[in-house]
Amino acid sequence: MIKNIFLNFICYFSFGIICLLGNIIFIPIILLGLNKNLKVQFFCRDLVRIFWGIFLKICCISGKIKIEFKEKNVNFCSCLIMANHPSLLDVVFMLANLPRINCVVKASLKKNIFLFGAIKASGYISNEDEERLLGYCLDALRKGENLLIFPEGTRTKESIVFHKAAFYIAINAAKKLRAYKIDMDKTALKQNHIWYKTPNIKYIFSLEKDIDITEFYNDLPNPLRVRKLHSQIEKFYQKELKNE
Repeated sequence: MIKNIFLNFICYFSFGIICLLGNIIFIPIILLGLNKNLKVQFFCRDLVRIFWGIFLKICCISGKIKIEFKEKNVNFCSCLIMANHPSLLDVVFMLANLPRINCVVKASLKKNIFLFGAIKASGYISNEDEERLLGYCLDALRKGENLLIFPEGTRTKESIVFHKAAFYIAINAAKKLRAYKIDMDKTALKQNHIWYKTPNIKYIFSLEKDIDITEFYNDLPNPLRVRKLHSQIEKFYQKELKNE
């Protein structure tokens, strides 16, 4: 029990230190207004990938986490990437493995002392303004960026329910949709989870669907395409996760 608490502390402590060290670079970039440039945002996203990759290695070396990421081909652009959202660390895993992707983040994280620097410097999209959120997401994809969205909007609870906004974005601006399934062998790191009770966890990230949006029911009007895409993806996740 004491060993488990100690290892959990090491992992959480290392995450905090890594984020604060990152802020030494990110904050000056924000203050100088350089984070409005896409090339600078890409540079910051590369740093996020490196920093969080180091954090994940620490977790793996400690034995707290084992990770299998079954697909790393990222030779694409204007792709909407989505996944189910079972834990706090899902975003960390995805951003550490898929280079330079943009991401929709919770508005409250922009006030987090550890994460605000990376979020603002990297140009990640906040969900604080729902009216502008769609526009920001559409613009990012139309510029050729790849965008990560968790369509549940929050971490997975008892069942999978996806919001249609993600599929509207896919149909209206993306060239491709990639759907990942995140499997955990133990329930942990959910909302209101007590940090020191985190068990050793095995994560498996697998690419399950790769859809060419330009060819997806392109003979139908976009509202119908959105409904079909939403129905297809949501049913897939509900079936797959129910069978686990």
